[in-house]
Amino acid sequence: MLAAQTETALPLKSRPTAEECTIRICHTWEELEQFRESWNCLLQANPTSSIFQTPEWLAAWWQAFARDKELLGLVFADAQGCTLGIAPLYSEQNSFFGRTLTTLRMVGAGSGDSDALDFITSPGSEEACAEAFVAWLDKQKDWDICALETLPQVSLVAKRLGTRLHEAQWSVDTTLTPNFVIDLPAAWPQYLNALEPSFRPLLTRYPKRLQSRFTVKFSRCENPGDLKAQLDTLFDLHQMRWTRRGETGAFAGNERRGFYYQMAAAFLQSGWLEFWLLELNGETVGAQFCFRYNDTVSLLQEGFHPKYAAEKIGYALKAHLLEEMIGTGARRYDFLGGADPYKSKFGAHQENYLNLFIAGPSKLARLYLQVQKQKRGIKAWLKRKLPASVVDVVRGNATFRAAEPSRQNFQSE
Repeated sequence: MLAAQTETALPLKSRPTAEECTIRICHTWEELEQFRESWNCLLQANPTSSIFQTPEWLAAWWQAFARDKELLGLVFADAQGCTLGIAPLYSEQNSFFGRTLTTLRMVGAGSGDSDALDFITSPGSEEACAEAFVAWLDKQKDWDICALETLPQVSLVAKRLGTRLHEAQWSVDTTLTPNFVIDLPAAWPQYLNALEPSFRPLLTRYPKRLQSRFTVKFSRCENPGDLKAQLDTLFDLHQMRWTRRGETGAFAGNERRGFYYQMAAAFLQSGWLEFWLLELNGETVGAQFCFRYNDTVSLLQEGFHPKYAAEKIGYALKAHLLEEMIGTGARRYDFLGGADPYKSKFGAHQENYLNLFIAGPSKLARLYLQVQKQKRGIKAWLKRKLPASVVDVVRGNATFRAAEPSRQNFQSE
């Protein structure tokens, strides 16, 4: 179904119905970019929107990772042609038991870089967009799996999709992905006082000791002319740590580097970039790549020079950034996906992303979901039965990795 192009998203006077909702399919990013004004209006109107839904993030991701993928950008509109929602999807081909499996995913998913992906909707139109999406899926015959990954648990689109798919008796597999978030107080002393006494010195005493031994400088990337060189420093520091362990590191290839160059430039221009570096005696030895959207600061990547590990430079850099963010009004520090134990020491609590895997009409699709459930069951059994050291080895084996590691972060050092 095609709807006339619209350039603005207007406030809803009443909740639209699925029958009133039409869908336009954008097959190129240039075509989807024509809706950028509407896209931004939708984000601004929805207080739960994330930076991972912005055109700045998703355009950079698509340019870097679009190879072998077909764009299916769904634009939902009401009877008057006003944009109700946008769902940037793509399809890709994979092999499963010697047969081709066609998977629909959200733009941003699949590389391990994005979190909190969701349909971009105006408040009040979530159910209509979800219903229209299910109706659209039902008419498509050339897909096997629709993977909607890292949906926020507060997503009204996800809630309606789950209910609607259950009512229609579709084959759906649901999983959770943990993420950890610090709720930041109004003042730095309050934050420190809430930490465990045994952990607190890492953010107070060790940074002071560092100041006594070196000329210490913290700096935030603010000049577009410096951005590429400082990103290259981040890449080098990150790779240095992982290659010493025999790992490839997140920045071994050019795709992710290109993604960071474009995304960081767009974020810097928008005032969202929180890219901080630590120098000791004039040498850059640590870098933390964060960004800020609304009142949330998110940590995407970091790197530290291994020769300064004993100085706990990672803690010093994180302490400086947290103090800065609290002082400038941030209310959440998001470690993003991953259940690394060290995160709770910083006062973070666990939240979860929701993943919906929907099987299409083929027997192959239902078999795929069954196999994935069995794999998860085997991994859970191994985790319960095997010693932790053996589990770590199993996790390190490439056959147990779902995707290229993109967020390999050491505990701050």
